[in-house]
Amino acid sequence: MIKKSLLLLTIVFIGFSVNAQDLKRKTEKLLEKSQNALNSRNWNSAIQYMNEAVSNEPDNFQVHLEKAYLYYSVRDFPKMLPSLKKAYQLNPDWKAKYHEFYFVLGKESFENGNYEFAQGPIDKYLEKGYNEQSLQLSEVISKSIEFALDALADSDLSAYKVQKIESQQIFRSVYFPFFTLYPEDDMYFTAQRLRSLEEGIYRAELDGTKFKRVEEVPTVNSKESEGAAAVSADGRVMVFTGCNRRGGYGSCDLYISYKKNNKWTAPENLGSNINTRNWESQPYLSSDGRLLIFSSNRAGGIGKRDLYYSTKDIDGKWKPAKNLGSTINTFADEISPFLDLSGDTLYFSSNGRIGMGGFDFFKVAWNSQDSPGNIGLPMNSFQDETSFHKKLDGSIYWARELKSDEKYPPSEILFINKEAALDSLLLVYGTVKDASSNNPLEASIQIFDLETDSLLRETFSDAVTGSYKVLIPNKSDYSFYVESTGYLFRSLKVNDIDGVQHEQDFNLEAIEAGKSISLNNIYFDFDSYELDEKSKREIEKIAEFLKNNPNVKIEIAGFTDDVGSKTYNMNLSESRAKAVYQELLKKSVSTERLKYNGYGAQPQNDGVFKKLVKIKII
Repeated sequence: MIKKSLLLLTIVFIGFSVNAQDLKRKTEKLLEKSQNALNSRNWNSAIQYMNEAVSNEPDNFQVHLEKAYLYYSVRDFPKMLPSLKKAYQLNPDWKAKYHEFYFVLGKESFENGNYEFAQGPIDKYLEKGYNEQSLQLSEVISKSIEFALDALADSDLSAYKVQKIESQQIFRSVYFPFFTLYPEDDMYFTAQRLRSLEEGIYRAELDGTKFKRVEEVPTVNSKESEGAAAVSADGRVMVFTGCNRRGGYGSCDLYISYKKNNKWTAPENLGSNINTRNWESQPYLSSDGRLLIFSSNRAGGIGKRDLYYSTKDIDGKWKPAKNLGSTINTFADEISPFLDLSGDTLYFSSNGRIGMGGFDFFKVAWNSQDSPGNIGLPMNSFQDETSFHKKLDGSIYWARELKSDEKYPPSEILFINKEAALDSLLLVYGTVKDASSNNPLEASIQIFDLETDSLLRETFSDAVTGSYKVLIPNKSDYSFYVESTGYLFRSLKVNDIDGVQHEQDFNLEAIEAGKSISLNNIYFDFDSYELDEKSKREIEKIAEFLKNNPNVKIEIAGFTDDVGSKTYNMNLSESRAKAVYQELLKKSVSTERLKYNGYGAQPQNDGVFKKLVKIKII
C-alpha cells in the first residue's frame, strides 16, 4: 500500500510541464485541456483528455509521466503506478523535475514484491535524490532488495506448512494474536467486524484452523476502539490499547484489567509513567506480569514509533518507561514487541530495517547490545507483518496486513508449526487449597533460584479454582514460597526435576494455635548448627510473616536425624533452633513473640528421621 503522506511530502512540486518539441501538436493540446479541467476541479474531463493524449502518443514516456501526476493530483494512487512503470519501461532517464517519482516507483514495486524491477528506479533515485528521508529509506530498500532475492533463492519453502485461521465469515480483519498458558488453546485477538471499522478484543478457542467458539471480551470493550491486547501467561492480567477514552492522556493509552471470579474488572489507565499525550499501543506483558514493552510515538524518541519498556517496582507500581535505544529503534517504525516465554528473545516488527518489504519481523537477544536479525521466510513477506506470538509448543502465530487500495487494509492471522524448544523452560502448575476444608485459595506463589537467591517468577493462584501455572527457566534447584492472608506461609525446596513439566500442589494451614509448618529452606552443614547462606531467604520470610501478623507468637522447633546419641541430638537440635531464633532477633522480632526448643531425633509425618526446623503457632 502506498504511504500517501510520503507521496505528499516528496512530489508536491511536480506539475504539468513538458517540452512542446517532444510532443505532437494534438497531444500538447490534449494535455492543456486536461490541465484546465484539473484546475477547474473537473476530474473526469481531466482524465478523459489525458487518456486521449496517451492514445495519441502511447510510446512517449513523458505523456505517461504526466498521466501519473494527474492520478496523483486526484489521489488515485493505484492508477498512478502503472503509468510510472510504463514511463520507466519506455525511457528510464527522466528529467530532474520527475526525479522523486523514481523513489515512489521503486518503493512501491519493492513493497509489492517486484524486487528485480524495483532495483532500477531506486538506483536512479540514489544518484540524484535530495529528500533526506527518501534517501535514507532508499538505502534500506536497496539493501533489502539484495536480501530478499537471496532469501528467495536460498529458502526451501516446501519444508513449511503455513496455514490461515479461517475468520472471514465473522470478521473483516483479525490481528494481534496472543495465547495464554491456561487454558492453553485460548487465543485473544483484535478484530474488525464485517460491517464496522471499530476494533474490539475477542477471545476464541481454536480447532485447527477454525474458531471453535468466539466471544467478545466484556468490560474491556467500549463504544470506542480497543485492541492489541497482551495477557499474562496465567490468563488473569490483560494490558490493552484503548483509544479516545474519557480521562485518557493521549489519542491511545494503555489500560490494565484483572480477571477475578472469571470476570474481567473495569479497565484502569496505567498512568503517566506509561502514557503520554501522544500514542501508546501494542503492549507485551511478560509471563510473570512484571515487564511491559510497548510502542509509542512520544516526543524525544529515535524514530517515528519506538519501543519502550517498564518494570514494576517493589510495591507493584510501574516505573517510568524507558526507550529501548538505537540498537532496537530506527528512524522509522518499531511496533508489536513480543518476548518469548523463556524471556531470552525479543521479537518485533519494523519497517526501518533490511527486509522483505514493508514491516518485517526481527529478533534479538533480550538485554543485549546485539543487532536485531530478520527472521526471514516464511513468516516475512513483501506484505506487512504486524504482530507475532510464539506458543509454548513452538508454533508461531502472526498477523499479516494484505496489500489493498482500501484506507484500512484487511489483516489475517497465519500460523506455522515449528519444532518446540522446551528444554530451557519448565512449566510448573498445581493448586493451592485450605489444608482442612480443601477449599481453593487465592495465594501468592514466589519461585526463587536456590543457588543465586534471585526471584524467577511470582504468580497468583485463582481465587475460584485455586489453580496456577507459571513458566520458569529449567534449572536444578528451586525454593517455593506460598502465602495467603490468614494462613501460615509454606516453603518448599524442589530439585532434580525430570522433563519440562512439574505439578506442585500446596495445602495451607490456617493461623491457629498448635498448627505448624516445616521450614524446608533452612540449611545446616552436617553436624553443625551454623546457618547456610541459602537460609537467608527463609529467615526473611518468617520475619515478614510475623510482621504481617502482629498478634502471632511462634515456637521454633529443631530436629535431627537419628545419627548420634540422644543427648547429642537434643543439644544439636536446640542449637539449630536457637540459630534461627537469633537471626529473627536481628530482624527486630520481639523476644516476647519467640521461643525455641530442641527435640532431637523424632520421626516426622512420613516416618523418617530428618534434620529440620519447624515453627508452631503458640
